[in-house]
Formats: sequence, C-alpha cells, structure tokens
Amino acid sequence: MDLSPFKQDIDELIDEFAQDELRTLADMKRVWLSRKFTYIYEASPSTNLSFFMQSLYAHTTRHMVSNDSLSRRLGGLYCLYCLYETQPFKPPFHIYISLGELKKLKELVVEAKNKDIRVVPALVKRMLEKKIFLFGFVDLNESSITETVNQLTDLQNARVQVAYEKLFASTRIEHFIHMDLGMEVDLNVLLKMSTEYAEAKKQAIQGKFLSCFFFCLFPRWQLRNVWTDDMQMHAIC
Repeated sequence: MDLSPFKQDIDELIDEFAQDELRTLADMKRVWLSRKFTYIYEASPSTNLSFFMQSLYAHTTRHMVSNDSLSRRLGGLYCLYCLYETQPFKPPFHIYISLGELKKLKELVVEAKNKDIRVVPALVKRMLEKKIFLFGFVDLNESSITETVNQLTDLQNARVQVAYEKLFASTRIEHFIHMDLGMEVDLNVLLKMSTEYAEAKKQAIQGKFLSCFFFCLFPRWQLRNVWTDDMQMHAIC
C-alpha cells in the first residue's frame, strides 16, 4: 500500500502552518478547512484500515516530537487531533504513542504553557480524558507499523481471553473442560450414570417417563449434548 501521497499532504499542511508561524488550534482549523483536508479519507483503502490510520498517525507524530520550530511541533499535535476527530470510522482508531513520544508531548505542553499558548494543555487534557491515545513502549516507525498493529490486535485478543476466563472461572463448565478424567471421576460412577441414562432414554421413548425426568438427571447444558432425533423434549429452548 503506497501511502506517500497521504504523507505528502500531511507534510504540506503542516508546512503551511509552520511557515506562517501559527500557534493555535483555530489557526490549524482554518488551514485544514482551506485545504478541505478531511477529503484525505475519501481515498482511504477498503482493507487494512488499522495499518492506514496508524501510518498517518505515526507520520504526523514525527512532526510533533521533532526538534523543529515550536509552530511545526504544534502543527503536528493539532493535525494529529484533527485526523482523529474527523475520521469516518466507527469505532474510531486510537492513536498509538510510545512512552518516549509521550515524554516529548509533555515537554511540548510545558513549553506552550510557558509561552501562554493556553489551548495546548487544555487540548492534551481533553485527548487524555477521551482516551484517544494507546500507550506503548516502542517508537513506531515505517517498518514496525504492521508489527505494532498486530501487537495491538494481540492485546485486544488477550483482553477478550481474560474476560472469558473471569466469566467461566470456578464454574462447572470450566471444571469439566480442564479436569483429568482418570483422577477426578470415579469410573464406576460414570458407568452407573451411563446405565441409568440408557434406561431412562429407553423408557422415555416408550412414553413411560415424562421429559422432566431428564432435567433431574442431567444439567441443562448436558441435555444439549445428549440430544438425539428420537427424543422430542420441546421443553428445551
């Protein structure tokens, strides 16, 4: 995926902002609107959207944490915020930022505050409150974007797994899945249960037992596992 045109557009946007030594978010919004910059998303790919967005964010972040003029660094911050807020994707893609970049952002906030550019600390506070950032340990560069996107996906999957484990912790289902049958269950008990079930099934087919018998013999989740075509127990949803 060639993202060079997108990155060039971002460079030109921030160049215009920095050349005029602009310093406020309102100034960036004027430049943004004059270039109709939101149309950058009209050419976004139909696949790999996470890679696309993290690439734009990473390229913009480099302006924000550079050693260039204050106007250019502020332009990077404002552009980053506008890219996030104007994206058409739901849910929105959050901005990956490393701890080193976060430190640079803090320094930018302090410098702006000392120069009485009050919008900067207020904006960063808003971004933090909205949880726009995803914090990581590794700086994101051109070659590592795919790897980082994969790591973010793995992190999300890990969160799902933790939620799953909490949901099923200390339940009978978890016990049956993980137990050692040879150690946890008396085989004679299993044989007795199997015999009782076979006899109950036979009598149920012959109409001698009511279906409620099975609810007493087996938990609801086990009934689904032993369901057969010849057992018409409509009480199970």
